[in-house]
Amino acid sequence: SVIQALNKKQHALLESPTGTGKTLCLLCSTLAWQQQHKGKLKQQLHNPSQQMMTQQSQQTVLSQMTQSIENGQGASAAATNPQTNKVPTIIYASRTHSQLSQVVRELRNTRYR
Repeated sequence: SVIQALNKKQHALLESPTGTGKTLCLLCSTLAWQQQHKGKLKQQLHNPSQQMMTQQSQQTVLSQMTQSIENGQGASAAATNPQTNKVPTIIYASRTHSQLSQVVRELRNTRYR
């Protein structure tokens, strides 16, 4: 599912027929996930024990990157830190301006304005 792919920082291949609301469904689920992630980050800022866990996670990632480099694998595989202090950016792209305009019109009818 979309949320599972976002949580695992993986790609997802989804298929659905034309006119079934794929774009709006994907954007709304992604935006909801982003808002939830933002809420978790705010909680971490107010909870010192969570900040400590984040620092420990950063040390773990640094160790993994060092180990990957030493093994000749490069740092990119270990560089994705599951505990980040930034809200993930969502980028939507389309082939045409009319498709973008349609998506904007549809999103205006949701809570994600």
